[in-house]
This record gives sequence, structure tokens and C-alpha cells, in this order.
Amino acid sequence: MLNLVCEPDTGPLRRILRDFISEAPDGPTIPEPKRYALLETVYEPGKVIDAVRQLRDAGAVTTEPRAISTKTRVHLAATPPAPSPSAEQGALR
Repeated sequence: MLNLVCEPDTGPLRRILRDFISEAPDGPTIPEPKRYALLETVYEPGKVIDAVRQLRDAGAVTTEPRAISTKTRVHLAATPPAPSPSAEQGALR
């Protein structure tokens, strides 16, 4: 029996969008990544909002305002600093 999947895996789209968002210093508004998805990827622009929500829920991006609309600006979330190697080595002893 053939097992069909109706929804594509959007993991690659999320990675693409993170890169796209990181290149916009002020953060793009939603129409910008939608246009990028249309012209530069195999994903439908409608998948962008779902992907941005997933990225936001995972803590990878922030949206202003939280409710996503055409005026929403998307920014990469501040990442916590990585622990220093010496702190990790001390924890292993």
C-alpha cells in the first residue's frame, strides 16, 4: 500500500527562514520571507507563517507583535552564551 503524506516536512524551510531572518538586521516583516519562499524555495508562501510559529514556539525567533500578520516583524531570538570549556571540564571531574 502507498503511504501518502499530505503535508511536506517544513524542517528545511525553518532552517532556510532562520538564515533569511538572520540576514535582515531589523528583522523582516512577514511578506518578505513569504516572497522569498515563493521565489527561492519549493515551499508555498502559506507555509511560512506556520514555520515562523514553530520557530517562535521553539524559542529560535521572536515576533513583534506576537500575533502574526503582514505587519509582524521577525527577529532571531537572543541565544544564551555557550558555557566555557573550563566550566564543562570542572563539571566532569
